[in-house]
Amino acid sequence: MATDADLERIALALPGVELGTFWGGPAYVVAGKAIANRREPRRDVGTVDPHTDEPYDDLLTVHLGGREAKAEALATFDPDVVFTIPHFDRSTAVLAHLDRITVADLEDLIDMAWTGRAPKRLVAERDAY
Repeated sequence: MATDADLERIALALPGVELGTFWGGPAYVVAGKAIANRREPRRDVGTVDPHTDEPYDDLLTVHLGGREAKAEALATFDPDVVFTIPHFDRSTAVLAHLDRITVADLEDLIDMAWTGRAPKRLVAERDAY
């Protein structure tokens, strides 16, 4: 399964991505827009382990480019790994269990976020290669 080191390597390899802040914490950002950040454990609906009654501590918030991208992510990835909660009903973000997602799926998910949030010129430059 993926690690914070995998997340950092994947995110920072994308054009224009740097470590910044979002919601007051560290995030991977492109052109001032967050694409991913670790989520502090909270007791929101859907973010508590039913076996331990403790908030999950491995969650990653992934900020996608629009509602279509969110729907695509939710349809593409295992729902036990990539999911949404009522807190994100009006958002284009999804949550992912970093401890459950494969590195390959994390690469695909972060790429989806970057493609939807990066300036069009960066996407075109990358896709030209």
